[in-house]
Amino acid sequence: MNARVIFYYLGWFAAPIAAMSLCLIIFTYFSGNTEQIHLYYFALLASSCLFILSHFFKSDKILNKIDLLIFILLGFIIYPAIITIPFYFSYYQLNFFLAYYESFSGFLGYGFSIFKDPGSLNDSFLLWRSGSQWLGGFYYLFIIITILSSLKINFLPTKYISDQVNSLNFENKFLDNFYNILYSYIIFSLLVLLFLNLTNLNFFEKLNLMMTIVSSGGFYIKEHLLLSSKIDSMIVASCFLLSSLNIFIFHQILKKDKNFSFNEDLKLIIFVFAISFLLLAIFPLRDDFNNIFLLVTTSISTSGIPIGKYTDSYFVNIFLVLTFIGGSIYSTGSGFKFMRMVFFIKKFLIEVVKLLSPSAIMKKTIFNNSETIKSSDFYIASLIFVFYVVFLLIAILLLSFDNLSFEQVYKLAFLSLNNTLPSNYIKANLSFYDLSYVSHFSILFLVFLSKIHFITILVIIKKILWK
Repeated sequence: MNARVIFYYLGWFAAPIAAMSLCLIIFTYFSGNTEQIHLYYFALLASSCLFILSHFFKSDKILNKIDLLIFILLGFIIYPAIITIPFYFSYYQLNFFLAYYESFSGFLGYGFSIFKDPGSLNDSFLLWRSGSQWLGGFYYLFIIITILSSLKINFLPTKYISDQVNSLNFENKFLDNFYNILYSYIIFSLLVLLFLNLTNLNFFEKLNLMMTIVSSGGFYIKEHLLLSSKIDSMIVASCFLLSSLNIFIFHQILKKDKNFSFNEDLKLIIFVFAISFLLLAIFPLRDDFNNIFLLVTTSISTSGIPIGKYTDSYFVNIFLVLTFIGGSIYSTGSGFKFMRMVFFIKKFLIEVVKLLSPSAIMKKTIFNNSETIKSSDFYIASLIFVFYVVFLLIAILLLSFDNLSFEQVYKLAFLSLNNTLPSNYIKANLSFYDLSYVSHFSILFLVFLSKIHFITILVIIKKILWK
């Protein structure tokens, strides 16, 4: 393992944490509530030290596949530890487990909070919680674009939506990728904030909601997202739909280049509207289109932000399935991903056509791309699905030892594997303190798996055991 090189690249992602800390220091100072401003100085110091020290370990060595996967694992452990600092040293008197749980849940975009009433927290603390999601969203986008979809690993088949070949050399393009993804992420964040300005929410609510939307997270500054009009509901739902799409959409429009094909995103938009209208037609008396559209988009983006709109189990199970489908490959959402679902549908249709008409020829392409679907991509998708089912069954078994109903157990396990906050899908209010430590560790592990992909751990274990 090239520990020095891994540490060098890990240090770069401390820079956005330092920038967020500095923003919180400025906000806290000008808001007049400087009682806990030192917390963000601590976070700024820790992240700055990591960034500076890491540059002393710069090396020309090339990272192999295992090194890159270890880089991913360490990032999801180290960065939440830095974000933990304000939580741990605050006057809310949190022990390390609670503080780390909150930061880990935020950074991975899950949003299951230790605080029963977020509205009781001060404004700077709320911004830090929301910011942890935003930081995690950027890191997640970076690893799926530069590592998991690279030719070296190829866990994500992005060649069907991009004309660019993802280089085998992670090191040569690191800085270009870092800045391009950060630029696209900031542009997308500002555009979402611009759309949210059309709503009746106050600016502080808009700012926090923006960071939740672009990261597909579940944290919010109140127990529920309350929208005062149908127009507000449509705008917020549309923003969640945008977060399910390719992060480079607006970047490509502004630069006027043609590196990506957005046929996947177009099909996803059509699918979301088709499902919304279909649900309205089947259940016309249950809800109106605005609420259905909001539930569909928050589910497909795997955010699950609490909106206080729980319906009966038959209706809500449809939204559960949407959290599994997920959004675009290059989005911050989790889930199985829309493209992989298309793989299975295409494979099924090909086999049916072969059965009915053996001489028939059917194109093995998707999204009008010239790239033919390779068997290896389908096998990887199948392997991920198999591991998904295995871990789901294990999680159900572990959670069943807690004082929960079967409905709560299977929904909590299913939604955790899809990295979706369970508030909108479980009838009884389920808080952090209703669960045992075993359940909490199980949930954290499931959320962790949802971000790093199940076979990542398998590849590392295989390398360790069969050198």
